[in-house]
Amino acid sequence: MTRPEQQRPDSSRPDAAPATEVADRLLSASEGDRAMRARLEADLWAAFEADPLEDCMNHPAEKIIEEALRGQDEFPVLEWFRAFSHDAAHPGFAASVLRCLGRQASAGTASWRADLVREGLAADCVEIRDAAAQAAESWGDLRAVLEAHLEPVPWLRDYIRGIIDDL
Repeated sequence: MTRPEQQRPDSSRPDAAPATEVADRLLSASEGDRAMRARLEADLWAAFEADPLEDCMNHPAEKIIEEALRGQDEFPVLEWFRAFSHDAAHPGFAASVLRCLGRQASAGTASWRADLVREGLAADCVEIRDAAAQAAESWGDLRAVLEAHLEPVPWLRDYIRGIIDDL
């Protein structure tokens, strides 16, 4: 996994046009919040670069995510994870974050998890859609989200059908 360039677009830029209330709240984040987000993102990149994420194996990024969820105000941290896990410019990173989030039983609310998976399944990148399906499987309470998804890639469609059958 290659770390993004320094010129990577930053969704917290003051000149970025906010589309929602969430964007407005993120744009008004304090310098401290922006620094924490940057540190969290850098820590996750470093963890994934040092150790590839493997199915059924604990990964150091899981601990980073767990500590971030436990130690901070929930709103910005959950939105940071949402942004990281849907970063189409860095799909390997996005998919890895989404898979690790799926391993966190208490990540956000049921509604937040459903939205995260729904958005992941809507991604153009099959790697992100696969990670969203894996997160849904891990959380186990998102059958309706999976049933509503029309997957164009045959192997992923079969995998999602298998998850639905198991739920």
